Amino acid sequence: MQELIEELVSMLKEELAALEKMAAAAEKQNAALRKNSGDSLNEVTKELEFLARQMEELKAARTRVQECAGRACGLSPGAPLAELVVALPPVPGRQEAMNLVADLRGKARELAEQVRLNNLLAQNALRFCERLLRAVAPAPAKTYLPDGAMNKGGNGPSFVDKSV
Repeated sequence: MQELIEELVSMLKEELAALEKMAAAAEKQNAALRKNSGDSLNEVTKELEFLARQMEELKAARTRVQECAGRACGLSPGAPLAELVVALPPVPGRQEAMNLVADLRGKARELAEQVRLNNLLAQNALRFCERLLRAVAPAPAKTYLPDGAMNKGGNGPSFVDKSV
């Protein structure tokens, strides 16, 4: 049982380190969004995708160890990590595992908030680009002719004075 707990603690430390890297990358993404830097945004997005894949691998490995430890503690398969840590016998490493679970939960909340903020910034940037494109090249306004046919050639009023 002690070996399982040590392995679980090791996995939790790796997951926490990966989450911290993801949080740092999300901060970089936020800065790139604020600067409207497409190149920086592409680089950071690739980094985040790599870290997300790495996190999935770590989570899968941790889940296997978690299920083994859960069976040893008499928990049903698929029991949450928080339940497992509480059910662990009072052995060295239990408190560290509890602290790591709390740290993981807090870091995951911070990351989720940062991602939510980045999504809002990206949506605002897309709205700005859409409005800018409409101002420069407005969609043609469709009007009806006296015979009931639709005139497809007319443009609506332009927001940009192109004669200058």
